[in-house]
Amino acid sequence: MSNINSKNTKYELAAALIELTKDCDPKDISICSIAFKANMHRNTIYYHFNDMRDLCLWTIHDELTKCIKGTDYFNVRDGVALFFSRFKPLLDFTRQEIGLDSFLDRMRLELLPLLEPLTYGEKINSEEAKKISVDTFVEQILVAYLIHEKPANMINLIFNSVMPEILRHDLV
Repeated sequence: MSNINSKNTKYELAAALIELTKDCDPKDISICSIAFKANMHRNTIYYHFNDMRDLCLWTIHDELTKCIKGTDYFNVRDGVALFFSRFKPLLDFTRQEIGLDSFLDRMRLELLPLLEPLTYGEKINSEEAKKISVDTFVEQILVAYLIHEKPANMINLIFNSVMPEILRHDLV
């Protein structure tokens, strides 16, 4: 029973963080403000998460997984575009909290296993070529997020033109 409550508490804290990143100046977001928004004590956050970074990364992982999990190719495209559009304030806040390099490394780790299935069934020369293809694809998505205020259109363009082009060059 406590596992269910623990999971619900994490979701409530994540929801409070997401709302604050949409509504507040990033410098005004703190563990205390998240606890207040979630109507919890700040020690509750520290019971579930080590720090703000841990809460941010857990929230990103959870939301990205929900947007993409169990979808086909076209829904993965829509899920990724939706994620980067809907959660851009959270991503921007997390990027500011943990630094650009750490943020990009973490996003690569999150996206690679979710996007790798898109290459299943493709006859790619080798596992290394497959990895390079997916890495290139992920890099394109991250660049679209970084340079566009509303990245959904660019991400859809990447799925429709860049990904097929990357795969075409790596086919046997």
